[in-house]
Amino acid sequence: MVETLNVFFKDDLVMRVSTNLNSMTAQRYVQQHTEELATEDMKLSSGDRIVRSAVDPAGLAISETMRAKIRSNYQAERNSNDSISLLQVAEGSLGVMQGMGSRLRELAMQAANDTLGSAERSVMDAEFQQLKNEVERITASTSFNGNNIIKGKESVYDLQVGINGLASDDRIRYDMSKILDSSTNFGIKHVNLRTKEGAQSSLSSIDKMMSDIGSSRAQLGSMSNRIGSVMNNLLVSRENISDSNSKIRDTDVAKEVANKMKGQIAQAASLAMLKNSNEQPNIILKLVS
Repeated sequence: MVETLNVFFKDDLVMRVSTNLNSMTAQRYVQQHTEELATEDMKLSSGDRIVRSAVDPAGLAISETMRAKIRSNYQAERNSNDSISLLQVAEGSLGVMQGMGSRLRELAMQAANDTLGSAERSVMDAEFQQLKNEVERITASTSFNGNNIIKGKESVYDLQVGINGLASDDRIRYDMSKILDSSTNFGIKHVNLRTKEGAQSSLSSIDKMMSDIGSSRAQLGSMSNRIGSVMNNLLVSRENISDSNSKIRDTDVAKEVANKMKGQIAQAASLAMLKNSNEQPNIILKLVS
C-alpha cells in the first residue's frame, strides 16, 4: 500500500495526501487571529490595554507603581484632613478658653477696685478659681480620636502628608504642647483675687494668657492653611499621575475596535483558506481513480 503519493508538476511543486501543509499553515493563522480577537475583546471589555503582563511587561511595571502612588495619594489626602481636624479641635478648645479669659479679667478688674471688702473678693475668687481649674481641665482633657492632644513629652505629632518616607519632604512635625500650655496653665496657675494687690497683679498674667491663646490660635490657623495648601498639591499631583497612568494602562477604544475589525477579517480569510486547503486532497483522488 502506498502511504504517500507525490505528483511532480514542477521542480518545487509537490502534492501530498498524508501531510497537508497548506491546512496546517491555515490552522496556525486561524489560531493566531482567534487569540488576537480574544485579546481585543478583553481590552474592550475591561478598559485596560495591558490585560496580561505579556502585552507590555515594562508598561505594566510602571503602571502598577503609579497605581500604588495614586492610592497612597488618596491616603495622604485623608491624613491631611485628619490633621486639619486635629488642629480644629485644639483651636476650638482655645476659643472656649479665650471666652473664659475675658470673664477672668472681668473678675480681676472688679476685685482690684478698693470699694470691695475681703468677703466680696473671696466670693469672686471662688468663681475665679473654678474658671482657672476649668482652663486647666480643658487643656488636659482635649482629645482627638480618643487620644489626649497634650501628652507631656509625647505631644509632638508627625503629620504624614506626603506619599514617601522622607521626614523632610513628606512629614510635618508639630508640637501641640506649645499651643496648649499645660505646664503653668497659661501662666495663671498661682493667681488669685483674695487681695486687692493680688487682683491688680493678676491683670498682667491674664493679659499674657489672652495674648498666648490668641497667638496659639493664629499658629493653628496658619498650620491649617499650610495643610490646605498641601492638600491642593496632592490633588494636582494625583491628577497628573492618573493622567500618566491612563496613557500607559487604559484602552484606546477607537484603536482597539479597528484592530478587532481587522482581526475578524483576517480570521475569516484564514478560515476560507483552511476550507480550501482541506479540499485540495480531493483533487488528488481524480489522479488515482
